[in-house]
Amino acid sequence: MKNTPAEAVVGFLSFSSNHGARLSVIEKFTPHQWEHILQWLDDAGLAFYFLQRLKDEDASRSVPPSVLFRLERNFACNKLRIEEMVRRFDAINRKLDDAGVPYMVIKGFSLVPQFCPCATLRHQADLDYLVDEQSLPAASRVLTSIGYQSQVSRSTKESIFVSSGKTPSHGEGQYSPHAPHAVELHTEIWDDDMHGVHGIPKLFSVKQAQTKHWSGLAFPAQVDEDAFLLQVLHACHHLFTQWIRISALLEIGYFLHRRASDLELWSGIERRAADSTVLREFVVIVTEMAARLFAAPIPKVVQGWGREIRPGPRIWIDNYARAWALGGLPVYEFNLFPQSKLALFLHHQYRSASQAHEPRTHHRSSFSRLMRMALSIRDTPSLVWNGTWRRRQRLFRRSICYALAQLRYVAEIPRWRWRNRMNRQVASSVPWPTGSYRSKKAS
Repeated sequence: MKNTPAEAVVGFLSFSSNHGARLSVIEKFTPHQWEHILQWLDDAGLAFYFLQRLKDEDASRSVPPSVLFRLERNFACNKLRIEEMVRRFDAINRKLDDAGVPYMVIKGFSLVPQFCPCATLRHQADLDYLVDEQSLPAASRVLTSIGYQSQVSRSTKESIFVSSGKTPSHGEGQYSPHAPHAVELHTEIWDDDMHGVHGIPKLFSVKQAQTKHWSGLAFPAQVDEDAFLLQVLHACHHLFTQWIRISALLEIGYFLHRRASDLELWSGIERRAADSTVLREFVVIVTEMAARLFAAPIPKVVQGWGREIRPGPRIWIDNYARAWALGGLPVYEFNLFPQSKLALFLHHQYRSASQAHEPRTHHRSSFSRLMRMALSIRDTPSLVWNGTWRRRQRLFRRSICYALAQLRYVAEIPRWRWRNRMNRQVASSVPWPTGSYRSKKAS
């Protein structure tokens, strides 16, 4: 793949020490490339990580003054947004405590500082909580009582509530303290039915919460082992829905960079994943993606799991993972060969046997946004003539990109099958040890 501006930025953000070469590429960006990459940084969640790296490398003068001004201005807005989100976060926690609702904070602020050194470097779009099934009605009443509105979710394992009276914001607008946010209540972390992928153990429970102290607050959160595994599942969820914020992989890479040699931590993770081949393979996929993008170290335990991973996932990691993660975001850019649907090759490796003969199931999540727009038009036909709604949804671009991504996927099928055949031929000529995953065929 050619050395794109996105690749140069990702290389500059990596945990390797060779930032000078990437910086020399960044210094040569044209005004048009800067316009593109700034929007990409916003959508990828990397804008303030990039700004911080410029400061760490004393390289602020390597970017145009207008670019630095925009990054600094948005960062100042985001600091105010984080202050507002912390205030709301504390208020929700207090209300849940007063209502006697058992809960655990997941993702978001609970990731600081293990996955992110400072909350202001992240774009915080929502607040996430794990609650048990019995407590869900009470937790929902708490949120509606303080002004949040319930929204339809794609998953039966989560309930989404949004701040009222505001429209979604994109680009620079997402950093405003007044931009909307969501609160998500999860009864389980992984939705078997949504993805058609079974074999993930139910590892997380509010009963396992430990008190976390951060920014003057105390709240129930996960131990580090579970926080890492949850981030892995969260990344795979987005992988199977065919788009991921690369910042999620950077934050996992940051965790690996700091904790890869922590034997006690990885012994705990090994125990937690011992009964699930699927979970171990998910860990391999996500950690290797973080390693390939950001030069994050891979712990020895995960290296061992990687040697035993089945051929299909290994082929996807080696041939598609990096290009897929760096593929153009169809929200704002036309791309003749969008790669988003190439994640389907990996998804097919894990879909349950009961769904293996249902060819249309795997499309459900991939066009869920288009489906929601179609349902909105069905319910309110006048939206078709509403220019503001059309611009916000970018309906035409999304439709074109979806069709092109489908063509790209179909065109790649012969090469995917060829790679699997070649792998099987090599595997059949090598006497792999008994019981090795490599003795199995890629589906």
